[in-house]
Amino acid sequence: MSAEQRFRITQLVDEAREQLVELRGVHSGTTAEVARTLLEHLSRSAALIDQAFVRTATAAVAAGVALEEVAAWSRLPAQELAEVLAEGEGED
Repeated sequence: MSAEQRFRITQLVDEAREQLVELRGVHSGTTAEVARTLLEHLSRSAALIDQAFVRTATAAVAAGVALEEVAAWSRLPAQELAEVLAEGEGED
């Protein structure tokens, strides 16, 4: 995995971590306001984690790790992982 890929994955994970840390401070306002804020932060964190997942899995496969092995590590069926990686290629 290139240094650039490691940096981007680390950056995505760090951004997700920051989003999740911000959730700890959200407890004031109406129930709807708090729920909206929590859901927005969780959604953003999930998107960042998904991006890091796709980049990491793509890098592993590109480095020669068998798709089936990466799928096992990811706890996904190999076909589903292949579809996720194919979708991720179109997003770059």
